[in-house]
Amino acid sequence: MERRPLNLAFFGWIDRGSGAEQLTRKTVEGLNARGHNARFYVRVATKPGGFVYQIPYLRREIGLETLLRRFAGWNDFFFPSTWLLAKEPWLRDADLWHFHNLHGHFMSIPGLSWQSRKRKIVLSPVDQFLTTGYCPYSLNCERFSTGCGNCPQLDLPYPGISRDTTRWLWKMKRKAIGSGKFYFVFHTEFLFRHHQSTLGLKERIQHLRYGVDVNANRPLPRAECAEKLGLQMSEKLVVGLFHSDVLENRKGLLPLLHGLQQISRNLPGKIEVLVVGRNSDRALSLSTPELSVSSLPFCETEEELAQALNLCDVLLYPTRAENMSLTCLCALACGVPVISSRIGGQSEAIVDGHNGFLTEAGDDKAILLAVEALAKEPDTKARMSENARRTAVERFDMAAYVDRLIEYYYAEVLTAA
Repeated sequence: MERRPLNLAFFGWIDRGSGAEQLTRKTVEGLNARGHNARFYVRVATKPGGFVYQIPYLRREIGLETLLRRFAGWNDFFFPSTWLLAKEPWLRDADLWHFHNLHGHFMSIPGLSWQSRKRKIVLSPVDQFLTTGYCPYSLNCERFSTGCGNCPQLDLPYPGISRDTTRWLWKMKRKAIGSGKFYFVFHTEFLFRHHQSTLGLKERIQHLRYGVDVNANRPLPRAECAEKLGLQMSEKLVVGLFHSDVLENRKGLLPLLHGLQQISRNLPGKIEVLVVGRNSDRALSLSTPELSVSSLPFCETEEELAQALNLCDVLLYPTRAENMSLTCLCALACGVPVISSRIGGQSEAIVDGHNGFLTEAGDDKAILLAVEALAKEPDTKARMSENARRTAVERFDMAAYVDRLIEYYYAEVLTAA
């Protein structure tokens, strides 16, 4: 087709948050920088203006949906505005709509399925939500393969559910995906294979490796970063524990501090810990005379995150389930080796012994042994740091991802019948 500038609508629950929101914002920024017109439509706009727009909901719709969801458990179902989105002139004339996730209570999945038969809609799931009745990650539960029900994760704080309607929601999603005409883009081989096998996807499915801004996320002078963030620069091995909310059970961050205390007793004066994210101050109570623990709140900007990562010699990310962590990719881009679980798409970025270490999920002992090895072998840390930066630049450059995405739009989506 003619390579004219495109009008591209992206959707999400909120404009600033964790991985999915960060990816969407950087994608929209990259598309606009290349001369396209991309907008980010959200239910909750923390900073409206620029390319961030409010989803055009009907009057009182949000209140009614909230009540229905709480009393009936019908998540992601009652949004009449989804059927009427094309009434908004710019959305009606947009070349395509792109969603990076569908949880967060902002859109009707059946309504979106109906829209997909009338216009081009790309779905880029960032987790397993579309294949389960409710949860973003199934962990060790296999109920999603037969229809869900009796969900063991009803207590998840996000996306939140009022009662066990997971079997009904599972059927609703299967019917919506089966009757729709969606285009799927997966950012990891892990999610590509998972959705291909569970949903039986055979066409309109693509794998495009995403990335981070390797110019914003780069090695920086540690002394300058410490001064800007109001922390003391350390000569010890600084171990980083980063997440948007460090208390999230799936990430398993704070429990590692007990093991790090033991290492600090075996290697006095060798290590300290920096905890970054919401509720990071909860870690300060685990500081000991042998193990200094510092904390920073959630980093609001990419610049702050890069500065905080540059204060670390290694990032620990002992997640029990993951697609591919953008925090880990940012760490690699800053030249910080990562120790993480061999789970999901993590092994597609972290190569064991090359730019970090991979352990089995839940094996905190193996993680701690890897930290101890880095504390004892500074040459290994230096080698891994160089490899980490090289991995990010060569394989996970956001600029290259945006270029591939544009080519995908032109070649695979807009020319399709």
